[in-house]
Amino acid sequence: MEHGQLIRKLRRERNMSQAQLASGISSRTALSSFENSHSSITSDILFKYLERLNVTVQEYYFYLNDSVTPEKEYLAAYYYHEIIKKRDAEVAGRIRDFRAKYADSHDFFFCCMSIELKLFLNKKNAHNVYDVDEDKGIIKDYLNRVQNWGHFEISLFANCLNIFSSDYIRGTFTVLLKRTKLLSAIAAYQNDLSIFLNNCIALAFERHNLADVRYYVGELVSTSASSPRKAFDRMMCQFYVGLLQELTDAHGDSQNVIDQFAQLGFADHAHQLRMFRQRVLDPTEAVHNE
Repeated sequence: MEHGQLIRKLRRERNMSQAQLASGISSRTALSSFENSHSSITSDILFKYLERLNVTVQEYYFYLNDSVTPEKEYLAAYYYHEIIKKRDAEVAGRIRDFRAKYADSHDFFFCCMSIELKLFLNKKNAHNVYDVDEDKGIIKDYLNRVQNWGHFEISLFANCLNIFSSDYIRGTFTVLLKRTKLLSAIAAYQNDLSIFLNNCIALAFERHNLADVRYYVGELVSTSASSPRKAFDRMMCQFYVGLLQELTDAHGDSQNVIDQFAQLGFADHAHQLRMFRQRVLDPTEAVHNE
């Protein structure tokens, strides 16, 4: 469906005339020409139409793609939710697919997805299945070059944290907040920041940098106050604090939080936390069990 056709469909569903939708935004003739695919409009006018129709930009693009999640969102969801369940050969196949897509389209998104999967396999196997020295440079150069970060940049940084030093991550965190300040009122941004902080905490545990764990947990507590993931993040903070206590004085109870997640129906997440807890508390035993 073309943009003009979709605007006409949304307008008619809401029982609005062309004059009502266009009033104060554009001429009725301009809207009519756009709806009939005879002319284009600026993005500013399109967004004003959507605001009057009470349709969000995310909803609009969902409808524009025939109610199918766009390919990039689907692939990102695949990475976050499915990749850890796949065999190495399947992941390697995905890497080849992404490299081919990048070669055909020159879309940097596919280049990054292939790099993220390479890093995942290297970490999973505890050795370099892939030589990623050049890839690391690509990611670092891109993030250093972009001044205003959005969803893509935050997600890329969060998924590639282990290629950066702890000092670099800690120092960049305040810069990240400045680079994304314009997005701070958007719920999706709060979600991205939450995922980033959880990844920072997990990496700090893996590197046995407990000072950074405490710092990022404090930031997550603060951030979660305005996050759509507030309940989830507060439970995760309890888990991290319990794990810290177990590492230092053996009086923590991170297992209790794992049990709560399981009781709430988050079985996969509870399993991942259980394995993570074991790796942190007893790395040798965790490797043996895996």
